[in-house]
Parts: sequence; structure tokens; C-alpha cells
Amino acid sequence: MIEGPRRPEDRSLATRVATIVSEVFAPWICAAVMPPLVGAMTTTPWWRGALLGLLVTVLSAGVPYAVVARGVRTGRYEDHHVSRREDRPLLLALAVGCVLASLLLVRWLGATTATQVFTGLMLASVAVGAVISRWWKVSMHTLVLTASITVLVTLETALAVLIPLVVATAWSRWRLRRHTWGQVTIGSAGGVALAAAALAAAS
Repeated sequence: MIEGPRRPEDRSLATRVATIVSEVFAPWICAAVMPPLVGAMTTTPWWRGALLGLLVTVLSAGVPYAVVARGVRTGRYEDHHVSRREDRPLLLALAVGCVLASLLLVRWLGATTATQVFTGLMLASVAVGAVISRWWKVSMHTLVLTASITVLVTLETALAVLIPLVVATAWSRWRLRRHTWGQVTIGSAGGVALAAAALAAAS
């Protein structure tokens, strides 16, 4: 299957739903929401963990997204998902640097082990995505979302209800012809593996 956007006349309900799902569960959304959430769930008082997580969000999600937004405006990137594989390595290298800086900062500020582990997981996810993207367009959507949900379920088993979101997101990326089923499947498997490794290292 040739990857690329569907034809402009494709305005079916399924495609509209896929577009919404793809936007709501984009990697930068996970990177923005997860650090404050994990921080609040694992820190006493909760607000201190949320604030430290918010700091991670600003550095690791805000800065790269600002670069992407500017790149889209200037024509450097095709879209804000950075769909062209060849555009990804340099941007992901920037993201790795931002996440590493945030990890060092929150560690210095006394963040909980869980917050540090999740920040490290973000670093590993982006780094792995950067390496693979040099040769193959793995789905960063499913990689980051699966890793995030794996961490949440480990912290609170009731959050297993979120697992179907991975399937929905994988379907959305396939429906929009941004990835093949193989690319979204490998992304999901990589997310589970990275999260499991990070959690095992922290235990």
C-alpha cells in the first residue's frame, strides 16, 4: 500500500472520525498530558508532582511542537505530524535533547522516581523512533500512546479501560494512510517493550 493522504473528496464519516482520533492521541498530546498526570499520581502533595510534570511538558512537548508549527508555516514540514519519514530524524534528535534536559532538571528538583522513570521512558521512545525512522516509518502515535497507557495501567489497574484507545489510534493511522498495519503494530509492541523495561529498571 502506498502511504499518503487520502484524496480530498474522501469525506466519509470513518475518515472524519479517524482524523479526530489521530489528532487527540498524537504523540505530542501524550507528551504534554502524561508528565503532570504521572507526577500527580505518584507525589505527595499531588500538586508538586503536577508542577514538576508540567515543567517536563513545557520542555519536552512544548519546544519541539513550536519548532514543528514554525516548520509547517514555512513549508519545511508537510504537516504537524511530520508525515515525511526523511523529515523525522533531525526533529526527533531535538526532541531527545529536550527530554534529556527536562529529565536532568526534574531529577535535580527532587521529582519522584515514577516521574523520572516516565521522563526517561519518553527519552527512550523518542530515541528509538529517531533511529528506526532513518530507515522505516514506524508509528510514533502507537509507540508513545502504548508506552503511556502501559505506565498508567501499572500505576492504577482500573485504567486498563484505556487499552482500546491503542487499537482506535492504530486504525486511525491506517485509515488515513499514514502507516501500514505493520508499522502501527511494531509501534505498539515497541511501546510495551520500552515501558516494561523502564518499569523493571525502576523496581
